[in-house]
Amino acid sequence: MAETSTHADFLRELAEHRPVRNSGLSLHWQCAEALRQAIERVHYPAAVPLPAEKELADALGVSRPTLRHALARLANDGIVHSQRGVGTFALRGGIVRPVGMSSLYLDLIAAGRTPGIRVLAFEHVPATADAERALGVAPGTVLLRLDRVRTADGIPIVLTRSQLSLPDGVDLTLEQVQNDGLYSLLHRIGGIELVGGSQVVTARLITPEEAELLAVPADGAVLNAHRTTVDARGRAVEYTEIVYPEGSELLVSDLRGTSLHPAYGPPAD
Repeated sequence: MAETSTHADFLRELAEHRPVRNSGLSLHWQCAEALRQAIERVHYPAAVPLPAEKELADALGVSRPTLRHALARLANDGIVHSQRGVGTFALRGGIVRPVGMSSLYLDLIAAGRTPGIRVLAFEHVPATADAERALGVAPGTVLLRLDRVRTADGIPIVLTRSQLSLPDGVDLTLEQVQNDGLYSLLHRIGGIELVGGSQVVTARLITPEEAELLAVPADGAVLNAHRTTVDARGRAVEYTEIVYPEGSELLVSDLRGTSLHPAYGPPAD
């Protein structure tokens, strides 16, 4: 019943905002904007598929090829995603990030946000015990420590504490890490492409220092991730602690594949 009501409200919104022909704007662009705004206005739930293509096309008064063009545009913008044989789903709220390696800096730009970086520490220090194990370096190895608060539109969204094992001849400057994403810098300056790794996520209470840096209440909780990333040669390059504050919009992910055919790795047993 709830799904039927959601579909009806959504189709009503679309019918009230049909594209205008001969307006100078393409029909598929107008349809994409109508769909985008309707998703927001009715707070379309992520777990409920959008109405069928025919219903959407009829509500908008356009052909199905035009509708498909509009849906493809929204998929490229991270607003919807489709599962073959299941349907098309809305991805509402937050910054939609793929499950896998991606650059937060570029993800923010793609989402229409303005990324910012506040560098808290930039220094060469001996590796911590955890970094030694994760990166496979000898005790006492000097690594680049890089602590940052990442912001979106000036608002703190995540705290990262990184230790980097860079190849000889690859040097980063403070100015560079203040003005660009780390992964982009590694590729541009050192030809390093990070292709995967492992991550462990736990929950804990926030510390007073973290609460101040992230501008959140001091009695809240965080998700604490410890990530090790490797490059295309299989060399461990980065060991990072990531602190996601309670309610972080960065935890909205685009999940691909199905229960029988995952998008990454071999088919499920």
